[in-house]
Amino acid sequence: MNSIIILGTLIYSIRHSKTFMPSPFYARWTFFLAAVLIPFVISEAQANENVDNFELSPEQLFDATVMSVSKTSEKLMDAPAAVYVLTNEDILRSGATSIPEALRIVPGVQVAQVNANSWAISVRGFNGALADKLLVLMDGREVYDPLFAGVYWDIQNTMLEDVERIEVIRGPGAALWGANAVNGVINIITKKAQDTQGNLVSLTAGNQEKGIVEERYGGRLGDAGYYRVYGKYLDRNDETTPAGTDAHDGLAQGRTGLRADWKNDKTARDDFTVQGDMYRSDTSDFRSVPTFVSPFSQLQNENIDARGANILGRWNRAFSDDSYLTVQSYVDYTSRDQLTLGDRETTLDMDAQYALPALGRHKIILGGGYRYNADQLTQSQIITFQNGYQATNIMNAFAQDKITLVPQDWFLTLGSKLEHNDFTGFEIEPDARLQWQINDRQMAWGSVSRAVRTPSILERELTINEGVLSLGGTPAELLLQPNNYYASEDMIAYELGYRNQLTPKTLLDVTAFYNHYTYLATLNFLTPSIVFTPPAHFLFPVTFTNNTYGETHGIETVLDWRALDTLKFSTSYSILEMHLHGPTPDQAIGSELAQQESPTYQFNIRGQWDIRKNISFDTTLYYVSSLPAYAVDDYWRLDMRLAWKIMNGLQFSLVGQNLLAPPHREFSSATDANAALINQSIFGNLTWQY
Repeated sequence: MNSIIILGTLIYSIRHSKTFMPSPFYARWTFFLAAVLIPFVISEAQANENVDNFELSPEQLFDATVMSVSKTSEKLMDAPAAVYVLTNEDILRSGATSIPEALRIVPGVQVAQVNANSWAISVRGFNGALADKLLVLMDGREVYDPLFAGVYWDIQNTMLEDVERIEVIRGPGAALWGANAVNGVINIITKKAQDTQGNLVSLTAGNQEKGIVEERYGGRLGDAGYYRVYGKYLDRNDETTPAGTDAHDGLAQGRTGLRADWKNDKTARDDFTVQGDMYRSDTSDFRSVPTFVSPFSQLQNENIDARGANILGRWNRAFSDDSYLTVQSYVDYTSRDQLTLGDRETTLDMDAQYALPALGRHKIILGGGYRYNADQLTQSQIITFQNGYQATNIMNAFAQDKITLVPQDWFLTLGSKLEHNDFTGFEIEPDARLQWQINDRQMAWGSVSRAVRTPSILERELTINEGVLSLGGTPAELLLQPNNYYASEDMIAYELGYRNQLTPKTLLDVTAFYNHYTYLATLNFLTPSIVFTPPAHFLFPVTFTNNTYGETHGIETVLDWRALDTLKFSTSYSILEMHLHGPTPDQAIGSELAQQESPTYQFNIRGQWDIRKNISFDTTLYYVSSLPAYAVDDYWRLDMRLAWKIMNGLQFSLVGQNLLAPPHREFSSATDANAALINQSIFGNLTWQY
């Protein structure tokens, strides 16, 4: 417990200091702390001959429960959607130090590291540093940012040891989760406090991961409650630019949080959860700042100070085995200061869901919610606006009915969400899913869904100076102007899926999809003009329109095989074809470029081997095809992890990432100011649970 206090003091000092201390200090501090703790660990730990087995064997995987497909617990085999579950063991044995790293495993998910602090993550295409067609949740709290439409992955940095599982839905989830769940939903679910009792200390150090210090403590709250508190600090090294210089993109971050769970020990029907986090993140990027003086731009180092806090409460009441009521509310505050824009954002969300008792062949779930979001913006010479205070309201209601057509064989799920937002009014997002339980080992399903991506504040309200060029020696400004009539992007999705427990030790999951998009975002040229206000310059305005449409289609396959009780293999392969149709280059900028920003082919194969009772070896080989939009070549990536359980509760692991290839880009053009080569990363981790 004393070490928790020490780490809490460290996090507090980080949050209340103007800047982080120099990173070498923390690297030395990490090694010092390890040197101090190890003697105590060795003296107190007891030898242990038992190790954990693989968390889920192939024969158990389809019996695992998921929540994200129907917002109620159901077996994976019974879920009529392309859903993939990353278990806690999958995450830890992958050697990942962040959630984006762990998501590389999932078929159909495009994961590319932009630099040391930024990731581009999407599902089934349309990738970008702020991919706008993917909804991400953390224990039911949305982390999708409505200002720019996307997820800041640099601040989604909870302790991986506390993540119970990550459920990834490939395909639309808008009928339950609402707008922006267009191409997929990533639901990160942390463990209950009851499952994280005692102490855990984790220390990581290496060439890229300069230092990660984590500590968690869990205890009891009377006879009916449990709690945990945690603290985490990480210091990530800079990557290098394509020219071989320092990219100045390192990340330093401190965070702390808690979770408490209570269950009514008298009725055993009610349980309550409260949880929250606080963090501060300090990083930097390069920014090309436009000027009207030759050479018309200045490269500046942009410091990014991100901080935030959130608190969530959830109450569940079980009326019977198949009927329950869930009420949830959270408040989320984020602050992000950088050269281009300052933002203070507050979100209040309230949500309720009721599962009715079974009515004959009908299983009905009803729900509704309200979200208030307020942004207080600070403009710069790059981004300006008319109103610095932006408040939006979203109201929603949904209903879903799972109908038994033929008992134990055929089921039809019908549902829809009705949302009202301040930009486009009412949006209806229906969904129909038919599943056939062929036998106790096989299931086939098909679906038709509609989903929308609603406008962001960027598209509706912000004016952005995109750059200044020389036109015959006269400055020419490219100015992105807001469009108050910009509408929602629309998608109709068609999916077919098949799951088969081929043998007791082998399972297969295949999904095919076809998506049709209309009203996609397009940067259209407006009428150019000459501005005589000094300095005189040409003005080339552009604005967002909905003038692009297109189709995507592909196949995703997963095969798991337990070769031996101590040896497991898993492989996935995905194909994505994109065909976009937009205005010609004389009318718009890169309207079809998105089809070259995601890989056509992705492949990975994982091996997990328990060599001995206390030694395990894990390796994952990845292949990612090229990104023509950024001249990123295809590449192979090899990650390896060797773990040694020294004593009871004490484990050391050595991890190598990106071992095959030399430093290479995974995203962004080589001419981008923040393009970075992703280097090999080698680090050691010591974890002690007691």
